[in-house]
Amino acid sequence: MSRRAKHLIVLVVWLILFLGMGLGAWELLGGELMLIVYIALSCIAYAAYALFSRCPNCRTPVLLRPVNLLGMEIYLWSVLTPRNCRHCGAPL
Repeated sequence: MSRRAKHLIVLVVWLILFLGMGLGAWELLGGELMLIVYIALSCIAYAAYALFSRCPNCRTPVLLRPVNLLGMEIYLWSVLTPRNCRHCGAPL
């Protein structure tokens, strides 16, 4: 199983858990707080994964995506893992 397929499975599981918590915990007292904590913890986990998952060849972060904006090259973080490294082109 490729890194991209594993990442897609994790995203689907996260979405199912988010919807399950949202529908189940919303009516509880503090349900909104539970969802905010869930999103905050998810963002922290994603940031850690985004910083530590690197291409085995060039060691560039895999989720870093260069974008040209008005002639400037800026970098954005993508949600999905690409099939190939955007820097060296090696398959992931």
